[in-house]
Amino acid sequence: MMSLTEEQTHKALRTSIFDGAFATVMGSLCGGIFLVGFALNVLSATTLQVGILAALPVSANMAQILGSIIIERFGHRRPFCIICVTVARLFWLLILLLPLPLFQGWGDARIWFLVLLVGLSCLHGSMSGVAWLGWMSDLIPVDIRGRFFAKRNIVAATSGMVATLAGGAFLNYWEQQHGRENPVGYLTLFGIGLVFGLISSFFLSRVPDPKKFAAKNQEGLSWKTITAPLKDRNFRSLLIYVSLFMFVTQMAGPFYSVYMIEFLEVDFSTITLLITFATLASLFMLRIWGPIADQMGNKPILVVAGFAHALIPLAWVVAQDALYYEALVLAHILSGMFHAAIVLAHVNILIKLSPETGRSFYIAAFNTLIGLSVALAPILGGILLELFSGAQLQIGQWQLNNLHLLFLLSGGLQILVLLLLGRLHETGSASSRTVLLQLRNDLDPQTGIASATDFVTIRATQTTRVFKKIDTKTDDWAAHSEARVEKLIDLCIRKFRKPVRFLLDQPPSSS
Repeated sequence: MMSLTEEQTHKALRTSIFDGAFATVMGSLCGGIFLVGFALNVLSATTLQVGILAALPVSANMAQILGSIIIERFGHRRPFCIICVTVARLFWLLILLLPLPLFQGWGDARIWFLVLLVGLSCLHGSMSGVAWLGWMSDLIPVDIRGRFFAKRNIVAATSGMVATLAGGAFLNYWEQQHGRENPVGYLTLFGIGLVFGLISSFFLSRVPDPKKFAAKNQEGLSWKTITAPLKDRNFRSLLIYVSLFMFVTQMAGPFYSVYMIEFLEVDFSTITLLITFATLASLFMLRIWGPIADQMGNKPILVVAGFAHALIPLAWVVAQDALYYEALVLAHILSGMFHAAIVLAHVNILIKLSPETGRSFYIAAFNTLIGLSVALAPILGGILLELFSGAQLQIGQWQLNNLHLLFLLSGGLQILVLLLLGRLHETGSASSRTVLLQLRNDLDPQTGIASATDFVTIRATQTTRVFKKIDTKTDDWAAHSEARVEKLIDLCIRKFRKPVRFLLDQPPSSS
C-alpha cells in the first residue's frame, strides 16, 4: 500500500486529465466519422462492414471479463493497463499501411483486415479499461469523484471537439484538392492521432497507483469470486437496468446518422457542426452534473436525465421539411446535456456499488453487459426497420416512416426501463425532485429559466407519483422476474465454468 500526500494526489489527478485529453484526440481522429469515411471512400466498405466497425469499440467490452481474471489472478493493474492501452494504439501503425501498394493486391480483403486490426485495438483497449477504472477509483478521493470525472470529461470533450472540427476542415480541404478517394488526408489524421495517443500513454505512465496492486486473491480466486457481481442483488439490479437501457437506446442509436444522411441529406459540414452543439451542451452541463452527483447521488440523476433522454426521439420525429435543422439542433443539444449526465452517473455508481475486493470483476460484468447490449441492439433495430419497411403514418403535419417508428419505440422503452431503478439502492441519494430543484437553481434563475422550470418541476413531481404507482403495481412482477433471472444466471454460470478454469488454475505470479 502506497500512501500519497495531498499534493501528490493533486498532481496525479492533473496528469490523468492530460492523459484523457490526448487519448480523446486520438479517439476523435482515428475513429468515428473519419474511420467511417476512410472505410467507405478509400477501402470501398459495405454498409455491413461499416456497421461492424462502428460497433467494435463498445462491443469489445465483452473482453473485460478476461482482463479482470488476469488482474485479480496476477495483479499489477497499472503496468497491465499501460501495456494494453499502448499496444492497442500501436495497431494503428499497420492500419496506416493499408492504402500502400503493399496491400493493393488484397482487394476487398483490405477492409476485413481493417476490421481485424480495429477489433484487436479495441480488444486491448477494453481490457485496459478494467485496470484503469479500479486504479482511478482508489486514486480519486470519494468526496470529489463526481467533480473530478466531470472536469476530466470537460477537458477531454473540449479536446475532442477541437480535434474533430480541425480534422473535418482539413479533410474537406484535402478532398476538394485531391478527391474523396485519396488516402493521404485520412492517413495524415490517423498519424497525428497515433502521436497524440502515444503522448497519452506517456502521461498515463506518470500516474502513480496508491495501491501497488499485487495478486491479493492468489489463494482465494475462484469461480465464486468471478460470479459474485451476478449474485449481489443490488448490483444485479444495476446490471439489469444498464444492459436494458443501453439495448433500447442503441436499438435506434446507429440509425440517427442514417436518417440525417439518407432521409434528410444533411452534408458533412453540418453534421460536424451538430456534433459541436452536442459537445458544447455537454461541457456546460458537466459543470452542473458533477457537484450534483457528489451531493445528491447518482440514482436520481439517472431518473431525471433518463426521462429527459427518452423524450429526445420526439425531436427527431419533427425533424422534417423546413423544421429539420432547428429540430436537429435541439436533439443534439438535449443529447449532449442529458447523455453526459447518464455516462457520468453510470461510472460513479459503478464504483460506488462495487466492493474493493474483486472490484475488477464488478467492472468487467458491468462493461461486458454493455458491450453485449450494444452489439445486439442494432441487429434488432435493423430487423424492426425491415418489418416496418413501407410503413407510413400521418400525425398532424408530420409523416412518419419506419425510422420514425423505431425512434419512438426506443424512447417509449427507455421510459419503461427507468422503472427498474426502483429496485436499485444507493446509500445517501436524494429524491429526483431535489435534483430537479437543484437544476433550476444552477441554471441561473435570473435568466428566466427558473420561472419556466417551476412548471416543469411541478409536472415532474406529478410524474414521479405516477412512476411510484406503476412501480408498486409491478412489485409482484419484478419479484417473479427476479427468480427467473436467478435461474438464468445459474445456467450461464454452469455453462461458462470450464472455459475460465484454466486461468484460475494457473500458478500465481512470484512477485
